[in-house]
Amino acid sequence: MCISDPEISIIVCLGNPGPKYALTWHNAGFWVADILAREAGVSFKRAGAFEIAYMPGGLHLVKPSTYMNESGRSVGAILTARQKDPENMLVICDDINLSLGTLRLRKTGSAGGQNGLKDTIEVLKTQDFPRLRIGIGPKPEKMSLAKYVLKKVPKQQQELASVMAHRAADCALEVVKNGVEAAQSIYNGIYE
Repeated sequence: MCISDPEISIIVCLGNPGPKYALTWHNAGFWVADILAREAGVSFKRAGAFEIAYMPGGLHLVKPSTYMNESGRSVGAILTARQKDPENMLVICDDINLSLGTLRLRKTGSAGGQNGLKDTIEVLKTQDFPRLRIGIGPKPEKMSLAKYVLKKVPKQQQELASVMAHRAADCALEVVKNGVEAAQSIYNGIYE
């Protein structure tokens, strides 16, 4: 692990709870959580404001039980419960401003219009935590943002969305093992 990076012990994947939203663009973070849990052979258990899966090596994998726009409450709850600081977690979410197939990992930054990140920053009163954005754009010009992010992924884009979610899962594990900078050098950008 990079000396300069704090230890990441919590991965929070943002999305909307319930089967109605499972295959929508806004649940790209949940796709990653499900991939990581499946590959580690662990399952999620309800714990109040979030669902949690215990990964090998003491890593906590979290899916908020709140809706996207209220993600901060869940994120705050897991940090309080585990007595961790924001820099000890990686947040994974969708990003409409990135084209499908693109990953962008950063150590800190603004919400960039992503409401789950915005609420998390407001609740934690800091934007200093690593985040991995998963590209789901661009949205069709005449469609509203709210309608697009809650739309099911079209069949012709499902394969690329799946590849991207698996790459995001690999990126998250790289962050945990070797730090943000090492993972950035491998995963930032468009999948070719």
